[in-house]
Amino acid sequence: MDEDKRDKREKRKLVVWRGQVRRRRKDGWSRRDEDVFLAHYRLTSNASASARAAGKSPSGAFDLRAIDPDFAARWDAALAEARVRLEGKLVIYCETGGKEIAPDEQGAPAEPGMADFDPHFALKLLQYHEARRAGGRRHDGTHRRRVTIEELTQAILRQLDAFDRKQTRRNGA
Repeated sequence: MDEDKRDKREKRKLVVWRGQVRRRRKDGWSRRDEDVFLAHYRLTSNASASARAAGKSPSGAFDLRAIDPDFAARWDAALAEARVRLEGKLVIYCETGGKEIAPDEQGAPAEPGMADFDPHFALKLLQYHEARRAGGRRHDGTHRRRVTIEELTQAILRQLDAFDRKQTRRNGA
């Protein structure tokens, strides 16, 4: 009985990937999950939607990116592909004025349809990814900046002075 339970537990720890039996990763991400995430990410540039498409949480994807340099490099490559694809669609949109492109000689469309393409959103997405890559902007639009010890000291002293003035007004009034 105990051996049977042990065998079942061992089987749960194993996963078949590309014809090979391997141990399941402790973080829960298999290579298949990574491949699904990255394939979806190449098309959407949306990490949260891509994580859900792989059956994982968005925070799990960002955690994996932080600890696995190989996955982070593949993520960056997928984003670079998505960026090139999106820039290409913007160029086609500008050249055609958003109109459909005539089919080629075989009757297949030369490019995917532009009916649902939003150039304003595409530009915002490209700007967002560029700002994230540069590391300059946060989600609220403010810039991060390192301050010197002197600047920090001056800011704290200003806050303390303001606090003292407020206390003096409160006690005197």
